[in-house]
Amino acid sequence: MILWLTYWYPDKENPVRGNFIRSQWLAAKSLGLDVELLFVDIAKGKSLMDVSWIRGDDGEYILRVRSRAWKTIYHTPIWASKLISRQWINKTGLRKPSALHANVVFPAGLLSEQLARKWDIPYVITEHWSKAAKWTRHKLFGKKVRSSYEEALAILPVSDHLSLELMQCLPDISKNNFRIIPNAIDINSFKYVERKINSQKKSFQILGVASLISSNAHIKRIDLSIEALAILKRKYPDVIWSYVHAGSGDRLNFLQDYAKGLGVSENIKWLGALNSKELYEEYSKADVFLQPSKYETFGIVVLEAIQTGLCVVTSDIPAFQTWVNEQTGIRVELNSKSIAKGIENIWKNPLKVPRDVLDPKKYAPSKVGAQIKDVYRDLFSLNPAS
Repeated sequence: MILWLTYWYPDKENPVRGNFIRSQWLAAKSLGLDVELLFVDIAKGKSLMDVSWIRGDDGEYILRVRSRAWKTIYHTPIWASKLISRQWINKTGLRKPSALHANVVFPAGLLSEQLARKWDIPYVITEHWSKAAKWTRHKLFGKKVRSSYEEALAILPVSDHLSLELMQCLPDISKNNFRIIPNAIDINSFKYVERKINSQKKSFQILGVASLISSNAHIKRIDLSIEALAILKRKYPDVIWSYVHAGSGDRLNFLQDYAKGLGVSENIKWLGALNSKELYEEYSKADVFLQPSKYETFGIVVLEAIQTGLCVVTSDIPAFQTWVNEQTGIRVELNSKSIAKGIENIWKNPLKVPRDVLDPKKYAPSKVGAQIKDVYRDLFSLNPAS
């Protein structure tokens, strides 16, 4: 059995957190691989320490920790490694894993390195984190992050550009140790929508999708979306400009106040977190999809939008350079004026995104699961279904 370790996983309070990790794990399971997943769920609590082991809706195991000192516990995975190595068999009824599969180097990669030593087993790291390369140089944790990568049998970035960034930051690791395995996306479930292409519509709807948690404030620049909306409203007052946002988090109140201060609060609808079916409905109704990110490792929602035939305006970053082109949308500089100009260009000269402009097979769960299976067979010298 191969044990997946993650600190990011969706639940009722955070329904979109780590959905990409869930999708990869389920893709591996769908091929009959013997893979279990442990979600180390550490958050703020009222007591000094409240620890419990539970099962999730997908069959994942959850080590639930609530503590007043949760930040310290989160950033010191040696505590979790001691607890897991001591309690895993008794709490789950499962045997010791044959190998570990970490998701995101910090802190799951560090946890895997420590557990691998305790259990004398190998591990790999799938990297989804846009900050991963930066954290190899972190003043406090950089050495531990580099060690975690160096001890792994393989590093599995989800995109070409993330792989390149990590290679540049980890020159002592052989390039052969990097294998790109994309996120698993069933984008065929986002059916193409035939759209009427009308120039300079009197009502124009912009859609954004992103988590509103504070730690993403400098990455997911929803504030710039609001500023761009204000620019468009001032420039074209006769047009009904609207911005619809899907995503939840503790930044919501700040962003609502910010929109009020800019005079566009009535032009914005905050939907909260949506499931795939609900999100598809929003893709179908929108005139343009907006994603102003400082950086991304993958950008699943941009792919989903394009698959439905919705043109996009995104920041000009490596994650979007393959998908966002003259057929699908516009890449712009990450500032409100450029974003507003990009939306204005789409409003004046709307794009008809071609059907099947993407290759769904590349991200199909069956293909991604097969790539994971190949890694297990090559690296662990064992039957991954055992």
